[in-house]
Amino acid sequence: MQKYGLIIFIALIMFFSANSAADAAFSFYIGGQKVELAASQVVNGNILIPASVLRDYMAADVESDLEAGKLSISFPTHTIIMEIGSPTAKVNGEEQIMDVAPQAVDGEFMIPLRFVVDLLGLQLSFDAKQAVLYINLSDELADWVRARAEGEPADLNLPEFLNPEQSTTIGTPVLKKIVFMGGPRSRVFIDLDGFAAYESFLLTNPDRMVIDLTGVRWDGPFPEQVINDTLVRRIRSDQFDHRTIRIVFDLNRATDYEINRWPDGGLEIEFNYQIRDIGYYRDEEQNPRIWFEANEQPMFSVQMLPSPMRLVLDFQSTTLLDGARELQVGDPPLRSVRISQNTPSITRMVLDLDGPMIPIEVEEINGRYEIILFEGTEQEYQAKLEREAPKPVEPELLIPEDRKIDDSLPLAHRILVVDPGHGGSDPGTIGNVLGVFEKDVVLPISLELGRLLEEQGAIVVYTRNDDRYVSYFDRVAIANMVNAEIFISVHANSYEGTAARGVETLYNPLYLENFRLAQVVQSELVNHLDAKNRGVRPRTDLHVLNNAEMPAVLVEVGFVSHPEEEKLLIDPDYQKKIAEGLLNGVLLFFQNYR
Repeated sequence: MQKYGLIIFIALIMFFSANSAADAAFSFYIGGQKVELAASQVVNGNILIPASVLRDYMAADVESDLEAGKLSISFPTHTIIMEIGSPTAKVNGEEQIMDVAPQAVDGEFMIPLRFVVDLLGLQLSFDAKQAVLYINLSDELADWVRARAEGEPADLNLPEFLNPEQSTTIGTPVLKKIVFMGGPRSRVFIDLDGFAAYESFLLTNPDRMVIDLTGVRWDGPFPEQVINDTLVRRIRSDQFDHRTIRIVFDLNRATDYEINRWPDGGLEIEFNYQIRDIGYYRDEEQNPRIWFEANEQPMFSVQMLPSPMRLVLDFQSTTLLDGARELQVGDPPLRSVRISQNTPSITRMVLDLDGPMIPIEVEEINGRYEIILFEGTEQEYQAKLEREAPKPVEPELLIPEDRKIDDSLPLAHRILVVDPGHGGSDPGTIGNVLGVFEKDVVLPISLELGRLLEEQGAIVVYTRNDDRYVSYFDRVAIANMVNAEIFISVHANSYEGTAARGVETLYNPLYLENFRLAQVVQSELVNHLDAKNRGVRPRTDLHVLNNAEMPAVLVEVGFVSHPEEEKLLIDPDYQKKIAEGLLNGVLLFFQNYR
């Protein structure tokens, strides 16, 4: 923000923070009407005004129930539903996130001014010479206000003493660019330098997704982007009307999507994962396996339904290609497998059974995903694990007698478990060019991470500190036995071919703390390494994450299958940088969430 704009912004915050409008050195106009504000508020730099202002000066239909904490605001083109304390508003039935939640103050429903202004495609401006903050109504909205006025309507034109050409537009976001990021979900980033209201929808014949931005400036339209991705063919943009920028994504096939706001502005669009063929077989150990082809492994939920007995797997954020189908199996207890698009974002797989079966693991083999099934109940499978599990290793929690921990250090006395993946007879994945073993890469990284954590006052427990085999059961058992506060498993990644690279962090989505830890570790590691960000990925099939009794993550620090990353991963300086990035994530987690 330029210095001049910052001074204006601070002055406005002071204006709206005053006890009343009469105490302020500024005036506030909507069209030609001077607004008498009985109350106003500033929350995190956002101006909140009474919802009644929209009724009195913009002819909106406002229905509020303070006791229930609900508010409805209706304009000709928008119906907005808000709730006290919730940053999520429903605009024409579609959820949108506000910068700040509405509040109840002295019997008034206080709402964020900028959210409504942007939604209606209006501009909030400031005339510094006249010390006036104002909203200039569009012709359509002015006509609406006049039509609903009782008696002689108020003058809706701006006062003559205001000069729009010498005014500063307050906070109108700028659309800077549209970036196709690709990946398994054909991600697209709409680069905005602030909050923007939007509406999105799908169209067919031909298939396309449309997002309309309101209250946004740009230097467009931008050149058409020909993508030729598996899903997105082309991205187009244009000025749809005086207040709307329309972005069109031409698709190869119909699919649903998700839109997420970035904290500092911008929208990220993620299209669904694509599920194609399915099949069934028994492996060499006679374990039943259901396989499916997909461009990436989606998260799925599991439920068992009785009468008739069915196992239902709901794959989240997915689109099924080529329509619903049924696979006749006839291998007791599994009779058949059915798959269909249950909702726009959920693909449902139904296993028709004569007896109980549960999914226990997912493996990626030859470019497809295989769900290993257990013939029995969850209780029977747990009993089997307990019979077959080796006796857990007794961890040693040793603090050198001469070590004195400074209580002022950020991690003082916190017990943290560092888990170097694989080891001993289990090499992990193997590099394509140099033949690097994953187990040999992650051990020095983990030991360096432990050293750095101890410098910050932590008590560090390793699941292994040399080249030995430790079972998955023992790894998480160690963390649980020492009552660790977090568990970090360090791994290196691999994929067919040599193109895949970058950092990703896996977590079990059952608990919010796992997600929080994954987010900060991923963010800090990517920033410190300047590495490709493959994001955080929910996984429900990893024993070390499923059975940890504390926040736990598995960090894939790079790809040994990528020639350049394989070289980096055996470089001691780069290994130290990885450890430093992981340390930064741990420190931020405890700073923000503990």
